[in-house]
Amino acid sequence: MSFRKLLLAGVTLAMSTTAIAPAHASIVDRPHFKVLGVVIVWASDNTVAGGAPIATDFIINDDAASADTDLIGGTAVDGRTVVTGTLTPTSDSSTSVGLGTVLELDDGSTTFETINTESPSGFSAFNVDGASLSGQALTYNSSFYVASNTAFSINGQASVENQSGDFDLDTIGYDLDVMVNGTDGSITFGGSAQNPNGTFPAIADLSELNTATPVFQGDRRTAAATGSIVDQSVRFDATYTLGAGGAYDLSQGAGEIEAAVVYTVFVP
Repeated sequence: MSFRKLLLAGVTLAMSTTAIAPAHASIVDRPHFKVLGVVIVWASDNTVAGGAPIATDFIINDDAASADTDLIGGTAVDGRTVVTGTLTPTSDSSTSVGLGTVLELDDGSTTFETINTESPSGFSAFNVDGASLSGQALTYNSSFYVASNTAFSINGQASVENQSGDFDLDTIGYDLDVMVNGTDGSITFGGSAQNPNGTFPAIADLSELNTATPVFQGDRRTAAATGSIVDQSVRFDATYTLGAGGAYDLSQGAGEIEAAVVYTVFVP
């Protein structure tokens, strides 16, 4: 066989080998989803006294340094906190009216007299030896609710609405805490929620909130399972007191103080 015939036979064999190789193809799949952080804040409607709780605002992928966008109706429909344990809107101007007796004269074993500072009346003579004047706990509690799919933080800022005499923002003690689940009025919240964890910076009184200040810094979402917004919400409880522990002492002087505290909930 000539060299030419051998070469053609080799080419034919190579082509036959190539022809029986299995065919193949590549497919690239790139599923892509994106969901931004969402925080839903709800409390009471300040336009309808005693109305049902409403969503106050949605703040999406925002931060404390930016100009927060009021997504629901502007300031005309900003929410009000509710009285803790109820769905009753807090008053825009709360005073000590209705607190009843707020001061007591006693010697440690016997109470000589109780005094209602809103409508004081005369009281009997007493022996001043060992006697002191003390105040019942003056405490103001309010709450709001948060549902989220991501970690969030809360800033608080206090300003003076009404002030006289010796009282000022540093007169009002402050504390903030979270309740994961419970029942307020006719609504049971938190059945599908989890503790958002995080930290509550130590804040003694409202003078420390004279600018926007972190009052809570969370590290996970509230929603733990499927459910309604109420199911996935936790409740934040603010406690305001007059004096240390809410007990009045003569050394605090006399006066009146009313403050407005604005809470901004945002995704860092």
